[in-house]
Amino acid sequence: MYPVSCWLSVTAESIRNGPQALSVVAALLLLVNVANAQVVTAEPEYKGQDRIENWRDKTVLVVTPHPDDETFSAGGLLAKLAAAGNNIQILIYTTDNAGSNDPTMTRERLAEIRRGEEEDACAVLGIPKDHITWLGHDDGMLEYVDRRELTLQVTREIRRHRPDAVFSIDPGAPYEQWHKSDHRSGAFITVDAMRAAAWRLYFPELERQGYKHHRVPVAFFYYSAQPNYTVDITDVLDQKARAAACHTSQFGNMVTSYDDKNLDEKRESLRKLLLASPVIKRKEGRVVEEFRRSTAYGG
Repeated sequence: MYPVSCWLSVTAESIRNGPQALSVVAALLLLVNVANAQVVTAEPEYKGQDRIENWRDKTVLVVTPHPDDETFSAGGLLAKLAAAGNNIQILIYTTDNAGSNDPTMTRERLAEIRRGEEEDACAVLGIPKDHITWLGHDDGMLEYVDRRELTLQVTREIRRHRPDAVFSIDPGAPYEQWHKSDHRSGAFITVDAMRAAAWRLYFPELERQGYKHHRVPVAFFYYSAQPNYTVDITDVLDQKARAAACHTSQFGNMVTSYDDKNLDEKRESLRKLLLASPVIKRKEGRVVEEFRRSTAYGG
């Protein structure tokens, strides 16, 4: 790869030689951009004017391995977006049907419980239950699902909703960020699907079904070790805590002995605990959510 000084000298010479030479330079610069796109690096702190928390009437697709990940990591921002009239769509990889050590629990029953908890949490955030799509894979088994089929499923949803932004777990940049199994697999499948969604000849069967290609303009990655975008959610803190508290089966004694009696009281107690927990991030006296914002994954 030529150093920058060489590119500058070539460009200057091309200007003197006219339009044909300039077109050659443009093609060469395109090749440089393509080469650079093969390795994504973490962007610096975002200081632009396009603040997602100020969006109105746009579409956001949130891709999450389990029901609750998006609430814990982005519930405050999602509440803001929903209140501003944005179309929030939730895509969930798994049924979360293995997260219990209750000896009386079954996978089928837990899947039903987790579905109800997710619908309740989304309702608190202002997201209707018919905006939730379940891919229905088993909890903890995502990395064993056929990779092509899984990528196709997510690509279909991206093309169907045509989002202005996608939220997902951070795959890391330029090196892979470590996550537990479903989080790890979901992070990489999602960014692979974002690329596939942008090119019409990826999964040509989708185009035949009416799902036209779509480039995602920007992604916001949560659970990130390299955040570069901070949102102040102080004004919706209680709303986020109430939404997170809906996932009662995943906390305390409910994991080993699930009991849905007095559920409202249990959720209220959990809400108070969550307000003081590490789930709630604070910075300079404000409550925040942090993301890695990137425009590098849209194709």
